[in-house]
Amino acid sequence: MTTSTTCPPSAVPPPARWASWAAWAAPLGVLPSAVWRTTVAFTDGHRPVETAYMTVLSVLTVGLAFLTVGLVRSWGEVFPRWVPGLAGRPVPARTVIRVARTGGAVLVLITLYGVLNSLFGFVDEAPRLIGQEKEYDEPDAWVGYLYLPAAAWGFLVLAVARDYARRTTGRPAGGAAASQPA
Repeated sequence: MTTSTTCPPSAVPPPARWASWAAWAAPLGVLPSAVWRTTVAFTDGHRPVETAYMTVLSVLTVGLAFLTVGLVRSWGEVFPRWVPGLAGRPVPARTVIRVARTGGAVLVLITLYGVLNSLFGFVDEAPRLIGQEKEYDEPDAWVGYLYLPAAAWGFLVLAVARDYARRTTGRPAGGAAASQPA
């Protein structure tokens, strides 16, 4: 007799339509700034370490933003077949919720700091890489528009995590225990 460790498809309700759109908006929102950053890394005469830093930062940003999609897809509920040792097992929903909420809150704080710093000028100059000799020109004003969609990333993660929590923990989004017949 074989037993399956996967949850039946009906065990977790489907995500709300708005949550699916919001989840896909996260990686699409960080993509313009990541593409610009990678392009600048290879075209502005940067040293190899600077090029590697900006490229890794761009890939990491898009990759982390893409994890938001897991909150509305099946691989956020059950580990895929190709994950060794965990294939077919349920993803620990409470851990995913904690990580998503923490990450979303950190992203919101970073965004708020960026907005407040641009308004009040807490820090005049961005940090430099160790050993960076050349001082580069400040980017044109239009580059700010490439970063603008990324400002929504934290808020999107928090909203999608709320929907994920509602669907996977069997509780209403507000956190109160769902009333279940005995």
